[in-house]
Amino acid sequence: MKHLRLLLIGTLVNSVGSGLSAFGLAVFAYSAYGTASSVALVQLCSFAPIILLAPVAGALADHFDRRLMMIIGDGGSVLGLIAVILVLSTPSPRLGHILAGMTASSCLAALTEPALRASVTDLVDEKDYLRSAGMLQAASSARYLLSPLLAGLLLPLVGLRGLLTLDASTCLVTVTCSVIVMHAVGRRSTGERDDASPADHLLGGWRAITARPSVSGLVALMTFVTLTIGTLQVLLKPILLPHVGATTMGQLETVAATGILAGAGLVTALARLRPTTLLTLGTAGAGAAMVLLSLRVWPWWAATTGFAVFASLALCNAGAETLVRTSVDKDHQARAWGTISLVSQMGYVVAYVSAGPLADRVLQPLLTSDGALAHSLGAVMGTGAGRGAALLVALAGLVTIGLAALIHSRRRSLTPPSPADGQEFPQTQARTGTADPRTAAQAERTECATRTSAKAAPC
Repeated sequence: MKHLRLLLIGTLVNSVGSGLSAFGLAVFAYSAYGTASSVALVQLCSFAPIILLAPVAGALADHFDRRLMMIIGDGGSVLGLIAVILVLSTPSPRLGHILAGMTASSCLAALTEPALRASVTDLVDEKDYLRSAGMLQAASSARYLLSPLLAGLLLPLVGLRGLLTLDASTCLVTVTCSVIVMHAVGRRSTGERDDASPADHLLGGWRAITARPSVSGLVALMTFVTLTIGTLQVLLKPILLPHVGATTMGQLETVAATGILAGAGLVTALARLRPTTLLTLGTAGAGAAMVLLSLRVWPWWAATTGFAVFASLALCNAGAETLVRTSVDKDHQARAWGTISLVSQMGYVVAYVSAGPLADRVLQPLLTSDGALAHSLGAVMGTGAGRGAALLVALAGLVTIGLAALIHSRRRSLTPPSPADGQEFPQTQARTGTADPRTAAQAERTECATRTSAKAAPC
């Protein structure tokens, strides 16, 4: 666990830096253009490359040393940040140039996520998977927990370029942590065949998740969850910024994000529950909190309901990650995480593309003082700036609650089958048309585990 903790320290620092840039650029976009669509564009260019390139990053992390991929990804992302800083130094910085720099930075940062998630499997025992998932969430979520407060305080003092410079400097800490771990544990033996084609590597993640119906079903459901949660991520600032300043906005986001810590504590306290139960509870709680958040713009109300959203998402993510880790072969986990990220997080991409225009052009006109819904919904949600975005978040929350009910009804099919069910990994591999000599070893380990009691010596 000590090597994992060191990687998580690097992830924590890098997450804080990324959050500083994300907050500053979102405030800049809203201040300059005053629309939810401009904020959504910043989100899209910052995260879409990470999602779309995830399968390639996962294949590289399985083929090469995973810590090396993290070093290249974190170090290379600085180049894009430098480009954005140079654009902001011009007399009239253009949003398009800023978005291009953020896209370049994200393309390199895409190498990090699948390698980090697969490194958890490399560095800890299976009994620690759930606890490790909570630790990883806490470290990765520092961008929501610490960054908004810091960015809200620092933005008036150092400006947007200062925030971006701080983000670039945090990469030095991340790279250092990855280098130390790589030297301590040595280079990972990939076990790949020398004649494996690039297509084999890229398709390996898809084959790994489709070989298990429980995993493919889980990925489909989580794609819809990310669509609804992505809607909230895009529209939170357009809902609140018409009523609060940037500093208050940062404080509210930080208070709300402390729900991550509460959620991580709940994951530990509820570790004996089935992962599907955690997933159901988390999804239902997040949906209900989203509906409540949309009803009022009081700062304390936004902080409280936002806290509930983040706490619920911690349960949801821990349940989903545990289901995947117990279903996918260790040697395929990086590419599996890459493919899962691509498919499931496409929900975020759809939200980033559609939520802004829907709120600005469709729902906002309905909730003006003389809008078509002003009389029917105005008493409940209010009218004016940001209320169209709030209505879309409320609708997304209702959909999320429905998804929780669907997850509960399908909980048996989402649970990984045991070896006694006659669904061994080699058989599912055969159905996908792939042949891998490691599947025999995997089957032997699985069979051995069924014969060995919990207190017996490992096979």
